[in-house]
Amino acid sequence: MSIYRPKRSPFWHYDFRIDRYRFSGSTKQRNEDDAARFEEARKVDAQIIVDRIRAAGAEPLTLKAACDRWWTTHGAKLSDTKIKSALERLVEIIGARTYLHDINDDIVSRMVEERSKDVRRDSTDEEGRQLYRPVTATTVNRTLDLLRRVVRRARDNWNAAIVREPVWKKHRLKEKRRHVREISVTEETALDQVENLDFAELRRFAIITGLRRKDLLLTWSQVDFELAVIRVIAKGGVPRVLPLSAEAYALLWKRRGQHPEFVFTYKAKRTWKDRTRKDRKLGDLVKGQRYPITYHGMGSNKRRWKKAGVDARIHDLRHTTGMRTLRKTGNLRVVQKILGHTDIAITAKFYTDATVEDMRAAMEATAPRQVEQTTEPKAIEDKSGK
Repeated sequence: MSIYRPKRSPFWHYDFRIDRYRFSGSTKQRNEDDAARFEEARKVDAQIIVDRIRAAGAEPLTLKAACDRWWTTHGAKLSDTKIKSALERLVEIIGARTYLHDINDDIVSRMVEERSKDVRRDSTDEEGRQLYRPVTATTVNRTLDLLRRVVRRARDNWNAAIVREPVWKKHRLKEKRRHVREISVTEETALDQVENLDFAELRRFAIITGLRRKDLLLTWSQVDFELAVIRVIAKGGVPRVLPLSAEAYALLWKRRGQHPEFVFTYKAKRTWKDRTRKDRKLGDLVKGQRYPITYHGMGSNKRRWKKAGVDARIHDLRHTTGMRTLRKTGNLRVVQKILGHTDIAITAKFYTDATVEDMRAAMEATAPRQVEQTTEPKAIEDKSGK
């Protein structure tokens, strides 16, 4: 008999193995004899499951092997650069040698608890020391979804033995929704005063096009000056053709000849031999020569944003595109097309707040009486840009 009662539970639990397959859970019984009978019935069901697994030729698969295979065959093709580190964190928390069929609700619950304790780099203080902040519930849920994707792909595509899937939805944390952050014209002016011209032009191009951070790393092969378009492979591997406005066209045209492959580059201010980051070598820098602006380089440039007093994320440039487009056109479908959302419900979820000026106009139109003009409405009118 392999039943036991945890200290904080009123119910007896079972935990047994048949060959290499573990079966565990709550019996939902308060009486030990009833719990023992429940376990015996569960062992009969478990034996049937194991026999079916053998008949199907399914094999046990460790979490480390499954994550490595998932990354090689699928994950590396995705646009999210944080996926690999999330996979490594999953393996670290749960254990490299843990079999997929052993991952139950208890293990998933513990993973969520440990992941919630993680921190991420934030900004630096006045003395230049690195500051950190806890990961968000959204980050934890994405890690949970990643584990679910690995387990299901192993089950459906690789004939891996999965005894019983955890109930994923009950482990999801409640996410705190934040307001969409828009970069104001005043903030853009402040950034122009502190940013290097190359990064300022990249920022301006990002606001015009609404491209994601990864997609801003354009090469000349993606630019078609004759048709005035750029071609990108967007999130989910979806090919997109995006038109260039006159300003965006001019920003790209002036950069011809600066680099043979990449569009957005910067000029090195000093010579730096044998640059390294903790994960890879970066090579040398030679003062005066041009080098591509990288994904991480865009992140490093945010130090200048802080100097300008602009507390925003790089992704907020994309939000700025959506907010301004909807405010000017009132057409949610156009916003969807520019941002490349596959479902207009995604667009509506984030950008309906941009109609605040329409709501203000409706309130004014339906006012029961004419209010005497004061300085306060004037202040509101000035903030709206009118």
